[in-house]
Amino acid sequence: MKLVGLAILLVAVGAEAKPKKGFWKVLVKPHQKWVLPEDGGMSAPDPRTITIETYDVRKVDGADVARLRYTYRNGAKDKGTQIGNSAAGLFDQVAVTKDGLYIMSADMDDAKVSSWLKRKPSRSDPPKAYASSKANEGRFLSIDERTGDVCMGIGPLPDAPDCADVCEGQICVSATLGVTKIDGTLAPDHGNFESYAPR
Repeated sequence: MKLVGLAILLVAVGAEAKPKKGFWKVLVKPHQKWVLPEDGGMSAPDPRTITIETYDVRKVDGADVARLRYTYRNGAKDKGTQIGNSAAGLFDQVAVTKDGLYIMSADMDDAKVSSWLKRKPSRSDPPKAYASSKANEGRFLSIDERTGDVCMGIGPLPDAPDCADVCEGQICVSATLGVTKIDGTLAPDHGNFESYAPR
């Protein structure tokens, strides 16, 4: 019996975590709030942070829709500055259906959202990994095999010359923890803002 239990444990440890159907729903739940300290809060006693919040959560043509607000603070006493938009890679309005995630701009009203929902989703559900290419203008999506978290962003094209500085940025999402990381070209000063919440 003990050997069987050990075998099951070894299989579980070696198993690859894959996103499941419904992965994106965490982004359209009301009153969600995720705080990402720079370097996970390990580099300074009063770190810079990015706080992501869902608001204006509603239904449009059966889809769950929410706007997202990103607030950057340079330490706890800073009142904060709004950053990010969908064009820059930090999606500020999303819709979720059984087909996937629709990434839209926060200035789109419900009529425009309804029209957008007639298109193919921006990302499938469950998410599928793909590499940066000319066809997708440098966008990529990667999946952490350990946690099943998804990171998406914009990176250099395969034939691009070596990058002299930071040339890639990404935002990472967990199906249970929400937004867990923003870094590189999507973050202030190309920093690494990350939550080290236990998995």
